[in-house]
Amino acid sequence: MILFRYLVREVLLTLTAVSAVLLLIILGGRFIGLFQDVAEGSLSLDFLWTLLLLQFPSVLELILPLGFFLSVMLTYGRLYQENEMGVLMACGFSPNRLLSYTLMTGLLVASVVASFSLWLTPWSESRVAQILEEQKQRVDFSTIKPGRFQEFSGGQVVYTEELTDSNTRMHTVFLSQEVTDDDGQKRTAVFKAEQGYQYLDATTGSRYLVLENGSRTEGRAGLGDFSLLTFERYAVRMSERKATTISYKVRQMPTSAVWNSDKIEHQAAFQWRISLPLMVIVVTMIAVPLSYVRPRQGRFAKLFPAIFLHIFYLSGLISVQGMIEKGKLDPAVGLWVVHGVFLMIAAYLLLKEPVANMFKSSGLRGQEV
Repeated sequence: MILFRYLVREVLLTLTAVSAVLLLIILGGRFIGLFQDVAEGSLSLDFLWTLLLLQFPSVLELILPLGFFLSVMLTYGRLYQENEMGVLMACGFSPNRLLSYTLMTGLLVASVVASFSLWLTPWSESRVAQILEEQKQRVDFSTIKPGRFQEFSGGQVVYTEELTDSNTRMHTVFLSQEVTDDDGQKRTAVFKAEQGYQYLDATTGSRYLVLENGSRTEGRAGLGDFSLLTFERYAVRMSERKATTISYKVRQMPTSAVWNSDKIEHQAAFQWRISLPLMVIVVTMIAVPLSYVRPRQGRFAKLFPAIFLHIFYLSGLISVQGMIEKGKLDPAVGLWVVHGVFLMIAAYLLLKEPVANMFKSSGLRGQEV
């Protein structure tokens, strides 16, 4: 048990470090995308960190198999290079027991990945869709920043000097939008008003900007056909929504909804969710023989080929899932064929360079215990 705890601790510590680096890289890119939406005014700053945290399950379910694969190779590669593994074998530690210990650790990681792929990721995806839909239907100006020109859909540009009443009323408002004449000519309409507020029509789902005490100037640049209109109240439609219900995609549906479904996209989604934890077990059997390095070979000698092997594995799963969704492959064959191919690769590596014979080159050969 002492050796088991030692090996598990070393592998999990390396897994934590590798996964943290990969998580930081991927979430950094997504944070930039979300922050850009905030800067453009299409997303409220209040939802930035919530949406970023909801990205964790979908990211972790992908990087944990790779992180565990690399952690096994890095940890065991160091033990081989420093002859610690050879000493363990000389003291009677069975090489086959090394494989069994690694598989036990792999089952622990696979259970964590399964909790993400089968439950947490669909829940987080549906929650993100719900937040974005609620954000679109809010009747305040949470995405508008005072003193800044911000562009909305349809080429509309809005500016306000001040927001009051919990971001529900604008003061000193400027609005520019393009309108189309009966003859198809586009003209620019510019609104200036003392105050403004938003109104959401519950019947049609359209959102209006209601302006008070202002003027409307319309015309085409370079021509003298401008018209001027003053008003006490004027409603400008900002957007039109045909429905307020959320349309859930397959990846946002709970696993119970895609379980035993007759739809091929549901079957492909369920096989994908099962494939991620299964992938952890397969790459474990590949990592153990690949982690063996000779003393003068260097612990990183097989690292880059192993990364490409994992990329091919993941790319194969994604490609086959797409083929199932398009009806080009029978779901009965499905993603299992990809796992079968890499299981054969694992068996080939174990037979080509059996775990029990890895230490012949160093003269240290363990006995079965």
